[in-house]
Amino acid sequence: MDDARLKKRVQEIAESVKNVRFEDLRTLLDNHIRPFCEAKGLSYDHRNPPGSHHAFTVGTKTFNLVRPHGTPLLKRVYVERFLEAMEHINLYG
Repeated sequence: MDDARLKKRVQEIAESVKNVRFEDLRTLLDNHIRPFCEAKGLSYDHRNPPGSHHAFTVGTKTFNLVRPHGTPLLKRVYVERFLEAMEHINLYG
């Protein structure tokens, strides 16, 4: 995914923070944000100990995503933390 499409996808997420699926965001991070960071020389790490908590480091920002129980949708606070990290690497804002 090129930079413009990646920015557009992040903007779509920002426009619907209450309607973001955990798997969609995890896939975006691992399959598209990771290569973006590698190409720009930024750090990227996804730590997932056994359980529902996933810790991501993008650039110098670390944030958590918690796999929801009973619904596929993430809580707004986790999406907002993702957006803060995307702003830090110039993919949002």
